[in-house]
Amino acid sequence: MARLNHSGSTNPLRRELFPIGFAGEVMLHILETWNDFSLHHQVRLETRITAVFRDALIKAYVAAGRSWFITLEDPITEPDFGTEMGRNDLRFYPPNHHGQTIYFTLECKRLRVTTKSGLKHLADKYADEGIQRFVDGRYSAGLPCGGMVGYVMDNETSQAFASVQTEIENKRAVLKIPTKNCIRVPSAVLPDHQWSADTFHKRADGEFALHHALVGVTS
Repeated sequence: MARLNHSGSTNPLRRELFPIGFAGEVMLHILETWNDFSLHHQVRLETRITAVFRDALIKAYVAAGRSWFITLEDPITEPDFGTEMGRNDLRFYPPNHHGQTIYFTLECKRLRVTTKSGLKHLADKYADEGIQRFVDGRYSAGLPCGGMVGYVMDNETSQAFASVQTEIENKRAVLKIPTKNCIRVPSAVLPDHQWSADTFHKRADGEFALHHALVGVTS
């Protein structure tokens, strides 16, 4: 059997081993935990939000009796030279995760941030520094899917969602989305969350599904 951390037949094998329904479990867990989550008003940096949210996620899945686990800020390295290409915000490993090679990556980005110079929608960074890293294969290489969460810092979730949709549509070519109807709303794994979506990207290792969910940050 092929080694999971090598190229060649690795990608089909990893896709075959990826648990059916696990992506939906994770995204639903994200949303349910956020709905019960209280963010301190002084925590506004992206990395800090994700760090404290991870703790809440762990408490919630332990309480629910789930046996998967979460890691924070996993480095992604180039396999030949060991240079760091990026860092996954969160990784979710299912039970029997095959030597930590089968996982669901979640990338978190802030949206609609108020700065001294005014409001920045940041949908461009959501696409360029979030979605694009999945499309390039830096994140979730050889795996069938991943997730994006947008922290809407002013709680104007509807406006943030519209900006993200427009950004994705305008960058459809570079994001390797082959069809004009490039966004499925709501997401198939979060059908009751109106600010969720799925996008599908053509990568060298096969079609890649990216599940999106935007959540509001209250003041």
